[in-house]
Amino acid sequence: MRDFLSVSYLAREGAPSRLARYSFYCTLLVILIASFYPFTGWRYTGAPLLAFLFYPLPYYFTIFDNAINLLAYIPFGYFLTRMLPKHWYDWLVAGLAGVLVSTLVEFIQQFLPSRVSSNLDILSNGAGAFLGAIFAQILTSRRGKRLWLVWRHAVLAPGSAAEWGFVWLMLWFVSQLDPTQPFLGVVVVPRGLPQPFESPISNPAFFLSLLEGGGMMLNLLGVAFFVSLLARYTAQVPRMIMWTLLIALLAKMSFAGMLLKPTQFFAWFNLNIAVGGSAGLLILFLLWRLNCRLRALLGMLALLAAQMISWAWPLTPQFSATLPLFRWHYGHLEHLSGLANIINDIWPFGAMGWLIWMAIRPSPEEGWIHDSQFSRY
Repeated sequence: MRDFLSVSYLAREGAPSRLARYSFYCTLLVILIASFYPFTGWRYTGAPLLAFLFYPLPYYFTIFDNAINLLAYIPFGYFLTRMLPKHWYDWLVAGLAGVLVSTLVEFIQQFLPSRVSSNLDILSNGAGAFLGAIFAQILTSRRGKRLWLVWRHAVLAPGSAAEWGFVWLMLWFVSQLDPTQPFLGVVVVPRGLPQPFESPISNPAFFLSLLEGGGMMLNLLGVAFFVSLLARYTAQVPRMIMWTLLIALLAKMSFAGMLLKPTQFFAWFNLNIAVGGSAGLLILFLLWRLNCRLRALLGMLALLAAQMISWAWPLTPQFSATLPLFRWHYGHLEHLSGLANIINDIWPFGAMGWLIWMAIRPSPEEGWIHDSQFSRY
């Protein structure tokens, strides 16, 4: 009881959380990426620019698309309501903001030939934003805030940098949702016809195996060291890394089960991934007790090396060749795969910037606590 009260006191006296603000920024980023992918083929058809606002309803209706449009804007409304000053009309402002953003997105989508601008999408997105805003009003009770602050001050490292890192980690999970990508991997052996490439060693197959296994190992180390810096106490580090990897693996397997045909459930898994992952876990076992600045530096170097492997990968994935493996329609798969790949491209750079900051920043006044006497938390 004494331990819980001491943590509760910290929660009461701690600095205001910025998690909602950071989560809103990342949610908006995901919405924009998903809305404008593949970012090519921009053109003007000559149609009236505001005609889509007055299409007869329902226009271009599919249950899947409208369900996704509704669900995508629920976090938008929720986090925007949480970050606004506390007024009775916050839910209304957040809902209207969702309608405004959706209208702007649909207007711009007129210039993408692969997209269809629709007033029904605006209604679905706006409904999602209002629903998320109402959830925020209902769920942000005093007790709920208290429980969150207790968890935040018991588990996460002090300072707003840890909150930003936590939100950026949540974005990383999205990059693991494409089942055609190896777990934690940065490269994929394309299906279909073989592609010619120049190998720097005499055995091209072994060269590709080194790149794939090395990419897996380096990504695992980069993500693990990133997660280790989010823990308030050193004793929490192994558990946080384990839960992060387990949740990502379960997400990978769940989406593989939903998207892939049963015979291709483990299409993302191969021997190179297993060997690279085992090597990464062994190195992590030896280094996780290093001080925070060294872990930040090692995590940054691991992610940088993984990016170099990605750039050196000589083959090009062929999405059309993997399409027969899936249950979903081409358009839905293309957008999901594109979202995961784009986030997978931008996430390491944001993570490296955060790790550099964690390595060079002045230590916060309360600092990280590493004494074993606090491991009971």
